[in-house]
Amino acid sequence: MLRTASRIAPVVLLSLAGVLLADDAEFWYPQCDSLPGSRMRYHAGKQWPLEPRPCGPSEPCVHRYHTAHYWPDPYRWQDRMSVRTHFAAQSAAGWMTNTTLYDQHFDPATQELNDSGRVHLRWILLYAPPQRRTPWVQAGDVAQISQTRLASVQNEAAAILGADAPIICLRVCQPYGAPAQEVDLVRRSYLTTIPEPRISYPQPQGGSGGGSGSGGAPQAGR
Repeated sequence: MLRTASRIAPVVLLSLAGVLLADDAEFWYPQCDSLPGSRMRYHAGKQWPLEPRPCGPSEPCVHRYHTAHYWPDPYRWQDRMSVRTHFAAQSAAGWMTNTTLYDQHFDPATQELNDSGRVHLRWILLYAPPQRRTPWVQAGDVAQISQTRLASVQNEAAAILGADAPIICLRVCQPYGAPAQEVDLVRRSYLTTIPEPRISYPQPQGGSGGGSGSGGAPQAGR
């Protein structure tokens, strides 16, 4: 009886190992994407562990071995991709700010591009990186102002690039920066108040008379 049981046991173990090691997607599908680590459970009225953890079934042994063998992959790649995605979003927002024509780039009476707006539009179309050469226009308070600005920028872009002019996009945003006239006034005021580039030495106390009196004292002593 013992010999029969000893012969049957290896066969059962081998068959079980064959099932566990079988390359069957349907067998591993419910747990193929399970998160590593201990599972949250309740025991004696308490939560184990306290921090949030997965609530599904425990990982199979082969999954635990895979996590321990390749740690910290693939999770570090997910973290890097998350950081790069945030950096790319910030970079795109910054370039959108730099390629936007704001209120100060248009004439307040006619809503046509002024000289500052033409210079900025030329920089966007000719000198910005090729993938960032999409001009944006700040939307006005009413639809008519927005349409007038778009038409003015589109005509100026067609005059610069001809048929290769890109499509002008409308953007709802707040003004960024200041008018060129205000910047020029601040700059001129700064230049007119710069002190002279000379080192000023303070005058000695008492003047020259004090120096002659101090020099005559040794003669009297002699």
